[in-house]
Amino acid sequence: MIQSDIFDSSNMNIKKIVNTALLFTVKRLMEILGFVVLLLGILLLISLISYSPNDPNFIFSDTIEIKNLLGFRGSFVSDLFFQSIGLISYLVSITLIITGVNIFKTKDLFLIIENFFYVVLYSILGSLFLNFFYEDAFSLYINGNGGFVGNYLSKTFLEDLYY
Repeated sequence: MIQSDIFDSSNMNIKKIVNTALLFTVKRLMEILGFVVLLLGILLLISLISYSPNDPNFIFSDTIEIKNLLGFRGSFVSDLFFQSIGLISYLVSITLIITGVNIFKTKDLFLIIENFFYVVLYSILGSLFLNFFYEDAFSLYINGNGGFVGNYLSKTFLEDLYY
């Protein structure tokens, strides 16, 4: 039997090929996830920038003309973010954009968990700060600059600390 040195089945390492294929697949999935997070951040920023208080949302009816660039869904999402955490919503969208780029570059899934923790932390503290020091708003006239999270937190024990 003649065997060539080019293809020797005893030297073929199936485990190495499977690990390489798995690593390649995981890296591509992380790139897709980073791109999706980046796209969500950009879409959120567009809906927040084109927010109009007169657009249909939770309170107003559907018969009003929509001025948001992303239509009814953009109006709905931007109103949800502005009414809940206020102007800190802009930072959430910027954080999503930066997180998406970093996931795409480094392919580290832990960035999502880490940044989600920081988003929750600065959303609570930032909405409390904006509600406490900059309560009046012209375009966010229902809950103010801090949203209802800032309103709720300022009515708790923190109000007793101030007075």
